[in-house]
Amino acid sequence: MYITMSDDTPSPSSWSMRGLKRWLSTAPETRDELVRLVHDSRQFLEPDTVDMLEGVLDLPATQVREIMTPRPQVIGLHESTGIDDVMDIILDTTHSRYPVFDSQDDDAVIGILLAKDLIPILVHMLRKEEDKIDSKRLRDLVRQPLYISETARSDTLLRLLQNTQVHMAIVVDEFGNFAGVVTMEDLLEEIVGDIVDEHDDFDEDSDINNIVVHPTKPNTWHVQASTVIEDCNDELGSHFDDTDVDTMGGLVMQALGYVSDLAGESVQIDEWQITVVDVEGRFIHTLELTKTSSEVGIDNSSYE
Repeated sequence: MYITMSDDTPSPSSWSMRGLKRWLSTAPETRDELVRLVHDSRQFLEPDTVDMLEGVLDLPATQVREIMTPRPQVIGLHESTGIDDVMDIILDTTHSRYPVFDSQDDDAVIGILLAKDLIPILVHMLRKEEDKIDSKRLRDLVRQPLYISETARSDTLLRLLQNTQVHMAIVVDEFGNFAGVVTMEDLLEEIVGDIVDEHDDFDEDSDINNIVVHPTKPNTWHVQASTVIEDCNDELGSHFDDTDVDTMGGLVMQALGYVSDLAGESVQIDEWQITVVDVEGRFIHTLELTKTSSEVGIDNSSYE
């Protein structure tokens, strides 16, 4: 026996639309209800769309300090830096914006240098107009900096950047000291995920490469100091406390209690032996984590 569908028989796609209409029939009254509503919408919407909606809703709950580039990782310039040296730095780092610091105070940002503002200088160099190059100071090229607190909400930052039509802000801590920089791209990545441009090294930007298994030592990993503690806990199954600090480098400095002569220093936290293996001045770059417990519970082969 054959069953035929009349023109009035609803199709599977129309069933989905009806389900969506019923799902939307009751408007959410709180932010938590709206978040749950968006999360449950995966049955109707594309995953990427849902991820973006969740990213937008998460902005009010995300502080600037969570998305900024912290001070140790910021590549800046000093107002006394010569134009030739500035050009070398730009060619080496390929950023489009750089904070410029007062020559006498590393906490005082006098402005933001846009790489494109150096184009006239390049033209003068090509024309060998050396007198114009020497008379141009870096201070004359920078733009007025925009400041924001590290505890400010990310949606507040977004409105501020939109209203001022700038793409980088200087982040300050509770004492007014320079804490880092944050850009419009940082905000967009909170919504749409990592953005890799033509200058980025994909391997360097990939979060998975923040934690790399040691090639010879068992139960040992190399971890970038900038790795968020929560990410390290998720990746290695550790239980480091992130109540007072956010990164693995901050955790080690907190445990050691001092910030000088850190190279080679070790500290035992829970069942983990943590050693500083790469440091520049008082800034830690790389750590070595070794699981000292007999019950490791992590398969190194999954990282190879």
